[in-house]
Amino acid sequence: MRIEGSVALVTGGNRGIGKAFAEELLSRGAAKVYAVVRDVQTVTHPRLVPVRLDVTDAAAVTAAAADLCDVEIVVNNAGIARSSLALSAPLDEARAQLEVNYLGVVSMTQAFAPVLAANGGGAFINMLSVASWASVPIVATYAASKAAA
Repeated sequence: MRIEGSVALVTGGNRGIGKAFAEELLSRGAAKVYAVVRDVQTVTHPRLVPVRLDVTDAAAVTAAAADLCDVEIVVNNAGIARSSLALSAPLDEARAQLEVNYLGVVSMTQAFAPVLAANGGGAFINMLSVASWASVPIVATYAASKAAA
């Protein structure tokens, strides 16, 4: 995949691995990088284009895909982790991890696949976790959500 001159979108692009992805795309010559976040105030890099979006809101994701029609690379990086044992995990926390870590990836991919196709192809990069292959009890629900993706 050609990065130089491309337009990329990184979910969770304001910190951690997402921020590193976004900055690396810029350093490799991406023309524009959208940093998809819940709070645009958290995007501090001057060359990143902040986009307010919750990947768990399918209607908003669809609308974002219609608005960001120049995207060629999508990095599905947004994620949440909650430490909990499978037998005692609050269902709301387990559900939230599945919503972001799995269904968010599905939603973004479904919405942006036509955009990438219209732009001549492109690439989806899904940031998962080693926990998707080998888990420990304290992150069982997180691992399940990442394995689902």
